[in-house]
Amino acid sequence: MKTIDEQLEEALTRIKTLDSDAAASASLLTEAGHQHERFRQEIAALTKEKETLTLAASELTDQRDQLSRDLATAKESLKTTGESVKELDAAKEQLSALGKEIESLKASAKSAERIAAERYGAASPQPLPVTPRGDAKANDLIVRFKAITDPKEQTTFWRSLTSEQRTLILNAK
Repeated sequence: MKTIDEQLEEALTRIKTLDSDAAASASLLTEAGHQHERFRQEIAALTKEKETLTLAASELTDQRDQLSRDLATAKESLKTTGESVKELDAAKEQLSALGKEIESLKASAKSAERIAAERYGAASPQPLPVTPRGDAKANDLIVRFKAITDPKEQTTFWRSLTSEQRTLILNAK
């Protein structure tokens, strides 16, 4: 068995060991408390960052959806613009064709005016005598025909006329 001194010494050694273990435990607990507080602060910061990122993600999703709608609208507008361009091209072609037709009609009108001037003497200073039908030849034929009083001579005169001259006389009445 051990003596009291030895037991006391052993007890003191154990107390020292227990004290140092308690001090180490206290220091570990303090360190754990500090770590716990740091972790709690990090968790709070990460939670706040998560909320911020969630809000940013929500905003980005909204922006993406708006941009998708804008893109669809732009595509529709582009399609409509393409159709308008085709319509404008067709209208330009029509205008070009109408312009050519107008030029042709102007040329024809000038030609018709020139022909009328040549035929009806618009270029001469003295106007031609005009009958109700507008033809001096028919008037001469009608006067000659009416001047003949004998039916036999009228028949001979009538037969001597061309079919065009007969038509002029018949149409002048």
